[in-house]
Amino acid sequence: MSETTKLLGQYLREAREMRGLSLEEVAQETKINKVFLEALENEDWDSLPAEIYVRGYLRSYAEAVGLDPKEVLLRYDSIERPKKNEVFEKEVLISQKSFSLFWSVLILIVLLFIMAYLFLFRS
Repeated sequence: MSETTKLLGQYLREAREMRGLSLEEVAQETKINKVFLEALENEDWDSLPAEIYVRGYLRSYAEAVGLDPKEVLLRYDSIERPKKNEVFEKEVLISQKSFSLFWSVLILIVLLFIMAYLFLFRS
């Protein structure tokens, strides 16, 4: 497998191991929780926080193991992964639809009460 087609997590792990560093040592140097470093090496993107933090973690990790941070971020950008914002936007859209339905039903009930009142007490 060539350097450019290697998985990002594998690339990071191999660079760390070539320098003889443990995850604990990288965590101590970068001030990044070991759990997040493991998630980077395993490419477990769902276990990581927001995109801005992941990019910072990758930059710090790359510097700690002697890799070019720009190269690491380019590799990261080339990975197809679900964007957390897309998931959030779908949740917001569903929530907005539920909210709109609630108000539509409420307005309909109020109109029905007004019509019933006018019909019953107008005569």
